[in-house]
Amino acid sequence: MPFSGLRTPGKPDAAAARPRPWVIAAIASSAGSMAIAVAAVRSAVMFPQVTDYAGVAATHQAQAAGLGCIYSKTVQLAGLHLVPGAVVPQTAAGIVWHFNEPPVLTLLAAPFSALRLPIAVDVWEVVLFAAIAVCASLLWRRRAGLPVWLMAAAVGALLLNEIANTDFSLAQNDPLLLVIALLAIELMRRHLDVAAGVLIGVVALKPQLVFLAVIALVIHQRWRIVAACAATVAGIAAFCVLMVGPSCSLQWLGSATQLGEFQIGIGLPGTIARWTMSTTAAELAFVALAIVAVVLLVRIRSRVDTGVFFAIALALAVVIGLHTVAYEVLFLAPLGMAVAVSKPWMVVATGWAFTVAQVIYPRGAGPFLTTEVVPLVAVTVAVIFVVRRGANRGLDQEPAATTRKTHDLAAAM
Repeated sequence: MPFSGLRTPGKPDAAAARPRPWVIAAIASSAGSMAIAVAAVRSAVMFPQVTDYAGVAATHQAQAAGLGCIYSKTVQLAGLHLVPGAVVPQTAAGIVWHFNEPPVLTLLAAPFSALRLPIAVDVWEVVLFAAIAVCASLLWRRRAGLPVWLMAAAVGALLLNEIANTDFSLAQNDPLLLVIALLAIELMRRHLDVAAGVLIGVVALKPQLVFLAVIALVIHQRWRIVAACAATVAGIAAFCVLMVGPSCSLQWLGSATQLGEFQIGIGLPGTIARWTMSTTAAELAFVALAIVAVVLLVRIRSRVDTGVFFAIALALAVVIGLHTVAYEVLFLAPLGMAVAVSKPWMVVATGWAFTVAQVIYPRGAGPFLTTEVVPLVAVTVAVIFVVRRGANRGLDQEPAATTRKTHDLAAAM
């Protein structure tokens, strides 16, 4: 006869052993995010000639051989002849890519310049995946007690949604810059301001991403970060001018401000450019939106810490930018992580909304694209949520601090 209060060992309860539906959903989300990322990589591997990396490789060869200003289509075509394994069109008009980034970024192709283009693209995809893994690791530090399976789903939604995966399919370089941006946020939270400023200056190789972030740092009066960033930008700019010369540098500015460059953007000025067919209208819209964004940043400056404030500025720059393109939604990840610590399923759902938006992306020149409307709505909701949560925390902490002071005073008496 068994003792009272003791249970005879038996089979475990089937209901307790069965995985919970939310766990299954999170694991499926993580697996789906990885699958669509692998599909994007496969696209680049199958068609390396049409990737943006091919443009970087061709431009690097043109710069190394001294063929002329690297922002000329003719010079880029000549550089493509020097890329091992490249398929060269008969005329410059047949080039499907167009390199218009700062000249220093051509150096990214230097370590792989001796490889045939298909192999170089394969290697570059490995580099990008390694960078995404580092980004995931840095985001993971903000886990704040989330279950592993849920954190994995949230990080996958932020970094491997279908819009962001255009970075893989085009063999771009944004994951490397995101690593630097996330490191900068970590350093500014530790008050290592000079190091953070240097890293932000490097991210400013794509100035459309960080212009609002620098203004945000000015608003928060992080002067050492701003000074270090300005010094880094000045040094990189001087190096770029030395690389290609003043006249070619001006040609770069001209190539980056053409109507076609604005029309491919996912920011609201891109909508204006497609609607009006005017660069002036897009530029005026950008200035107006930038003013609105700065006013918003001033109003919320005391409600969030500098790291979150910086993340908000990055996200706003993506959705109001004059030349922010699809793969730059990666830079919404810091703001997304600020939301994920308390609303992880919201972030997972948003990541899949991005994927659906890319799938139904219209192939015409329509003024409104799903790939810009969905990120705009997502950023708006995220900013409202993060700011309100920050304000509520401040209200919660104030009475607690008052209570502690009261107890301390009573104890002293």
